[in-house]
Amino acid sequence: MGNWVERREFVPVSEPPAEMPEGIRIKYYSHGKTQELTADSLKRVLKKLRRGDWGDIYLADDPDMEDSYMQLESGKGLYALQYVKNVGVAGEETWWSTYDPDYLGSDEETDIDASDGQSIIFREYTTSDKETVMTAIEYFIHTGKLWDGIPWMKNWNEWVEE
Repeated sequence: MGNWVERREFVPVSEPPAEMPEGIRIKYYSHGKTQELTADSLKRVLKKLRRGDWGDIYLADDPDMEDSYMQLESGKGLYALQYVKNVGVAGEETWWSTYDPDYLGSDEETDIDASDGQSIIFREYTTSDKETVMTAIEYFIHTGKLWDGIPWMKNWNEWVEE
């Protein structure tokens, strides 16, 4: 007999962080509906996010956003950025998220209105560092990888025999 146990580790900021490359690696974004990311749409998307016109977005390599994706939920000066890999694959799904060390382990909820209309965003998964979050999003779009200039909390489930 056994059960799934959530594991967690913290990935610190790399000094100096990776520089912003050119090109577009992530092909799709969703804000209400899924659209292809092009050089022109990338500029518009980044501008809307930086200005705060959009508080949420999904980014992925596939238009269905079923395997792996990056998600931003934000509001009231807080940003919850998460990357989920191997969605729905038992024992392989892993997710990285921003976090606030002052709220780790707390059940405090934020006032962020989640884009799905029902999810609760907990304070421990947020940061108030907008510029770093925006840079992490842009880097992900260009590379398909997590930017090492932001601290990440890595989570996964592990089967533990009893």
